[in-house]
Amino acid sequence: MKLRTLVAAIAVASVPFAAQAEVTSDFKVSGDVAVGYFDNGSGDTRFGGNGSEMILDAFEKVGGLTYFGHFEVNVAGATVLSKNIVEGSNEVVVTQPGQLKSDDMYVGVKGGFGTIKIGDTDNGCDTVDTGWVASDAFISHSSGGCKAGDQNNITYSNTRGAVSYAASYSPDVDAGAAIAGKDSFAVGIKGKLGPAAVSLGYETDTANGSNVVLGVSGKLGPVSLGVRMNQFENNDANGEDTYIGYTANYAAGKNKLYLGVGDVSNNDTLFLGYQRALGAKTAFIAEFVDDDSVADTQVAIGLKHNF
Repeated sequence: MKLRTLVAAIAVASVPFAAQAEVTSDFKVSGDVAVGYFDNGSGDTRFGGNGSEMILDAFEKVGGLTYFGHFEVNVAGATVLSKNIVEGSNEVVVTQPGQLKSDDMYVGVKGGFGTIKIGDTDNGCDTVDTGWVASDAFISHSSGGCKAGDQNNITYSNTRGAVSYAASYSPDVDAGAAIAGKDSFAVGIKGKLGPAAVSLGYETDTANGSNVVLGVSGKLGPVSLGVRMNQFENNDANGEDTYIGYTANYAAGKNKLYLGVGDVSNNDTLFLGYQRALGAKTAFIAEFVDDDSVADTQVAIGLKHNF
């Protein structure tokens, strides 16, 4: 072996493995500040920061794997307003106005095999659920959908072509709509059917037994339409029909109009909303909800700034 070749081989061998694995890391802070006038429909009106949140994301790439962590802190509203729906969830959390609470706190790893998340994260049903297309910011209506909760999950997800799928396990859940002391499993799959996206999900051990969920969404020009429904194992015994919610969203220029109609637990709801972009990151928002389960209509009018 020539001396030059030998020296080059020794130099390469002396480089630490981690350096050869091309380690990179990053940290990101995002979120929004939303302040407005809120009427929760039960005689409580106030100016507040309902819905404001700060999101922290950190990741590190090591070779072909990416390790990551995610943490959210948001400002909760009054009791009824904290029914605010994130991607259609109907979970009610009783909080005091202005109270900070954590949400979606998890760590995970992703690579060619898919993604694994552990912590406060969507279960296997919610991860791929579709059918919610409204751009709601403050308040929203009740809808059918996944109900087992997003606490204490280990969730695996992956995508192959046009098909996405996920599965999760939650031990001894005592949160959300699940049964305390029961393990909960959830699975979901989503694909394309012509111009529409279609998802199917299944959850065990919710408060009303097992849960089957169907979602459909599609887009035609500036208009998006969606429907999401679910059937609990115990619905027939409780005298309740299939839970269902319809949403529509129209976006053109700086304007967004959206609406929703829902029928959940024998309560009908109507939801209307409007957003007007005032800049690249700031918007005016007005929302209205008429819910049979609330004494009066709910109203939210405010400004939201993203960062």
